[in-house]
Amino acid sequence: MSNTRITGKKSSNTLVRDLVNVGIFGALYLVLSGLGASIGFIPAFIVVSTCVVSLVTSVPLFLFFSKVERPLLCCVLLCTLFGIVMTISGHGISFGLLCVVYGVLAGLCLKLFHKNFVGCLLANVMISFVPSSMMIPLWSSTEEYLAYCSSVCDKAYIAHLAELSSSYWPLIGLFSFGAAGAVVGGFIARRVMKKHFERIGLAK
Repeated sequence: MSNTRITGKKSSNTLVRDLVNVGIFGALYLVLSGLGASIGFIPAFIVVSTCVVSLVTSVPLFLFFSKVERPLLCCVLLCTLFGIVMTISGHGISFGLLCVVYGVLAGLCLKLFHKNFVGCLLANVMISFVPSSMMIPLWSSTEEYLAYCSSVCDKAYIAHLAELSSSYWPLIGLFSFGAAGAVVGGFIARRVMKKHFERIGLAK
């Protein structure tokens, strides 16, 4: 009986810690991804902005992966949190659902590889698809997306978006640069965590 109580209490404590980590790292991911994506306000850097987002979020995400006890649940919650915020800001329910899918895939990568470097790297790539998917409506619903952007962007920027929508290569580039940034950022994160976080016990 006592062992059952201890186990139940421990499980409850780890769940609380996981939820706290989701809140902390979810907020950090929102801020850093927003800062990284801001480079996309320069028309020439729209396509490569996803690479910047992946680079600046990789270290926090790797630390997040190392700290959670329930990677599948926590990745889903992290991506869902981002999806909810973006849906409220006008990106649509379909984007929110895509975030959940990417969260599931990231969590499965961590579970399959037991949170080793390969699993964390693959999970990082899966989460890189979250910001990359934000501009899918530029190709799937071009007129509506341009009309939405015209309320907050100038005519030159809208003209550049319209030019991008004429080909699917920029969309492929968004995902490719995002994934490449996640891979490079993953190797940077492994080095940073080994040198700094493990030394002070934060990556355990």
